[in-house]
Amino acid sequence: MRPIYWGVTWFFIGMVGWFFFGVIVELQEALGEVNPLILALVYVFGALFFFSLPIAIVVEIVRWRRRRRAKAE
Repeated sequence: MRPIYWGVTWFFIGMVGWFFFGVIVELQEALGEVNPLILALVYVFGALFFFSLPIAIVVEIVRWRRRRRAKAE
């Protein structure tokens, strides 16, 4: 499977997890106490959501340049 497909897949997993755990943290804040593990999951899924596509795009560009260079030789 190509890196861009993995990037899009992880992008959507990160988006859903970030939204889900973000809602849970907001509900916990409204009730008084926030679980630090759930807050950490918000940050993990947020980073996954934010960085998955740019990393996949860079990997695709590197693969494309390597294939182009190999064809030229």
